[in-house]
Amino acid sequence: MNFFNLVLMLVLVITISAQRENISYTNLAELLLSTSTKAPPSDPLQRVMHKFNLYEHEVSPLMKRLDSVGQTVKWLRHVFSPRRTLLVIDMQNDFITGSLAVNDAKEIVTPVAELTNEEVWNQVIYTQDWHPQDHISFFSNVDLRPLDSTWSSEHPGKVSMFEEVVFKRYPPYAQVLWPDHCVQDTEGAELHSNITTPKKTKIIQKGTNPLIDSYSAFFDNTGMQGSGSTGLKEMVKGSTEVVVVGLAMDYCVGYTSLHSLELGYPTTLLRDMTRPVKIQTGEDMLAMVREGGGQVTTWNSWRKELEDWQRAKDVAEFFIANTGVLENMSMLTTMALFAFILIM
Repeated sequence: MNFFNLVLMLVLVITISAQRENISYTNLAELLLSTSTKAPPSDPLQRVMHKFNLYEHEVSPLMKRLDSVGQTVKWLRHVFSPRRTLLVIDMQNDFITGSLAVNDAKEIVTPVAELTNEEVWNQVIYTQDWHPQDHISFFSNVDLRPLDSTWSSEHPGKVSMFEEVVFKRYPPYAQVLWPDHCVQDTEGAELHSNITTPKKTKIIQKGTNPLIDSYSAFFDNTGMQGSGSTGLKEMVKGSTEVVVVGLAMDYCVGYTSLHSLELGYPTTLLRDMTRPVKIQTGEDMLAMVREGGGQVTTWNSWRKELEDWQRAKDVAEFFIANTGVLENMSMLTTMALFAFILIM
């Protein structure tokens, strides 16, 4: 019996067995591929074709575009050697059951806790709002600092809780006034007891400056490039993707996602693992994340798409569109610092 006849017989046997076991032809093809002892090709193009079972004309144009902007290696790392970072944002008592409890926040405590134990993550980083007692975001402290005169003249009357005011500063600084929350070293600032953190857990504490708030886990709210860096930017270096969950969707989760995208990382916000302060502002934030190039999906959908060719293509398009983002940001930060030195 020659080699061809032997292979043909093997295919027939597997096909008959598949019919008996009610296995689809798609799954049968995957089974036949898995029985092959041939090592995966070393050529990048061939490796991608092999992984996703594609023809050259389906892959080559995309890889040529990636190569033309120097993003091929970054994309291949995402596909073949992923390093995924999960950011768990502000799962603290005050946001779940305390002074600034988000509607239905309790619903996501257990799912988020279980999510952190999944094996898909290279690292899990937690964040905490960590405010001093005299923090500018507290309604109770509104009289500690002068308001902008122009804003005050346009908004006569008494300032109220949850109102956005503008403090006197150059440039003027807008701030929503919240109830006291997540005060340093208080029970309200602690992570919920069901959110277990391993011994080597990385925790970022933000909002520590009494004069400025920090919705994003990366930077503060001044809007200046790189201002008030928390150190998270350095922690996520080398990540091939960032996934964001926690509280609240329309503030800290959303702004963290936007900054992650600005830093050039493919970023996913899992909408079933977060809750908004307000439904409409939550939907507005999801739209902003999508417009910024981010993915908004659910945990189950994201997990199913990990080995999907369409997802790989979407990430390639993101890398192409964001070529040179980190380099440009570094240059802008340097220029801003130089300008500051000149002013001084």
